[in-house]
Amino acid sequence: MAHDGVAAKDPNSIEPYFFVWCDRDGTNTGAATDDGELQGATIASYTVTVPTGITKTTDNKAAVTIHGITYGINTVVTYWVSGGTDGTDYDVNCQIVTSDSPPRTLEKTMTVPVRSQ
Repeated sequence: MAHDGVAAKDPNSIEPYFFVWCDRDGTNTGAATDDGELQGATIASYTVTVPTGITKTTDNKAAVTIHGITYGINTVVTYWVSGGTDGTDYDVNCQIVTSDSPPRTLEKTMTVPVRSQ
């Protein structure tokens, strides 16, 4: 079951979630058709913050393929979470600093719904 486009997580599972910062088709050219936040830059650094009640087990900015679209290294932040209370929604925050000059600080929040499955 999805909540605002984010798949629900079972309280007993460890699941990956993705903050996509480049264009949804995987491009990162900075061209007029590139509607991603990076606009040709990459992610220089990032911080993923999870609220109390859910646990971030790991995170990275490695290349990843999501639903058949391949995203380059430093364009997506992937994080894995475990735990959570059934019926509770958790707001996970991701803040990045871009590689362009001057660097930009960008931020997104994703709601992860926890539901027994």
